[in-house]
Amino acid sequence: MGLGELTCLKFLPDRQGEAIQLYQPEGIPMPNTPQYQSAMVREVRSLLSVNARGFSVVIVSDTPLKGQLASLLAAEYGSRVQVEQTCLEDHGILITDWNFWRSHQAQLPTPQLLVLTTLPIPSLEDPLVAGRVSYYKHLRQDWFRLFLLPEALSQLQRAIAPVRNASQGVVALLDSRVIFRSYGEQVLSAMSPFARLNYFDGDLFLDSFQGGSGV
Repeated sequence: MGLGELTCLKFLPDRQGEAIQLYQPEGIPMPNTPQYQSAMVREVRSLLSVNARGFSVVIVSDTPLKGQLASLLAAEYGSRVQVEQTCLEDHGILITDWNFWRSHQAQLPTPQLLVLTTLPIPSLEDPLVAGRVSYYKHLRQDWFRLFLLPEALSQLQRAIAPVRNASQGVVALLDSRVIFRSYGEQVLSAMSPFARLNYFDGDLFLDSFQGGSGV
């Protein structure tokens, strides 16, 4: 595959009618810190408490964390919580990784709440990913911006497509790298157009599910 194919991204057209509602809290610690897990869990629980009647999807990249989160939420929400299943209640809570969501999102209802706990940056523990990174390193090229970042943005666009196409729901992004890393603007461009929710309360959050214009 040529380098041009790897570095070229086709973003969705900037049509305001297709804007998603984007909630991005600023107080979440970085994903690689010990404080991240507890802060993320608190945020997810707060969001789910507001979306009590709608279908929710929470995407978690880390397998152990996915299981821990599912157990915690199942203790609170019972059978509403399912891990990587396609048969769910109308107000179900699906806990999944990026691969399952990408493969099955067409079979599932459009979520009123789509929570992205971290960006879908490919893991260097994947041998195929590690091999591609080694290739770029051998060429002394920027393997993150030429390979990992474009792959992440492409997957991110596909993940939020159901919410955008349905013109309803909220996408919550709990990865503070978008705020503090230099590539954050590229991430936001890939998610554009969006109406930012700088904070939420119950009425504001539910308004977006009913076709509100957001803020």
